[in-house]
Amino acid sequence: MERRYYISIKVDIIMKKSFLTIILCAVASVAMAQSFTVYENDGKTHGFNDDEVDSIVFSTGKAQAPSVEPRKVKGRWCSLGTSISWLNDHTDSYPITKGYQTRVMEKLQFTDFKNKAVNGGTLSSTTSEIVLADYYTIEHGINDWGHSTPVGTLEDYIKNKKNGTFAAIYRQVIDRIFIRNPKARVILCTPRKAYGFNGYLPDHWYDPYNGIYLEDYAKLIREIAAYESFPVADFFAECGGQRQLSYLSYDSALHPNDAGFQIMANVLIQAFEKILAE
Repeated sequence: MERRYYISIKVDIIMKKSFLTIILCAVASVAMAQSFTVYENDGKTHGFNDDEVDSIVFSTGKAQAPSVEPRKVKGRWCSLGTSISWLNDHTDSYPITKGYQTRVMEKLQFTDFKNKAVNGGTLSSTTSEIVLADYYTIEHGINDWGHSTPVGTLEDYIKNKKNGTFAAIYRQVIDRIFIRNPKARVILCTPRKAYGFNGYLPDHWYDPYNGIYLEDYAKLIREIAAYESFPVADFFAECGGQRQLSYLSYDSALHPNDAGFQIMANVLIQAFEKILAE
């Protein structure tokens, strides 16, 4: 007997050899069978055998691919970040085809792009990497968690306390950007959830590490963005949780695979659209 459950959300079918995303669909599960069918709103169907599928991820669709036609964007983009951003220019040595920045550039074709991310870098490593640009994105927090950088408070940022906290270092980074270009547009990226990586991080993204929670960095970044009126690319909220990270990463579970990078690109494009529309 077939039971059909109709839903209007995004479904990621994570298969052993591929990754399929279906937007706005209905799912039918077949009781006592070894297969199931996905029914799209336009009438298309997709059949799967149980042994072909590792998992099915349901989400609200916030990070679905934006319906953005490729277009030229006048201005220079400087990407600051960790190895997650650094990988964009080093795909030959890793099991990915392209990073999130290249995927963004396929839609938003900036005049120039510089990837100044540091492999293994913490936020403090990015101050020396800031070059002249019109748009800056900052992807940091995960390595600061791994290195137990004290999070600090919004007051540390506002009062420029220079006390070595993540908040105080963020103030130095932002100040350096605006020294380079007083008219710069800045997007802050919360850290993507992660865990493990051969003991570098805890076993779960929500576990404390030396008394610090990864979410604390994400919360602080959102507070700084609100204070400065910067848009946020909320990788922490929209790029996978504990159940999905192993399928959205090529390791366990820090660096995104192609599917993970595509979700990051979708989130960042949405953030760029907010400032490009102004």
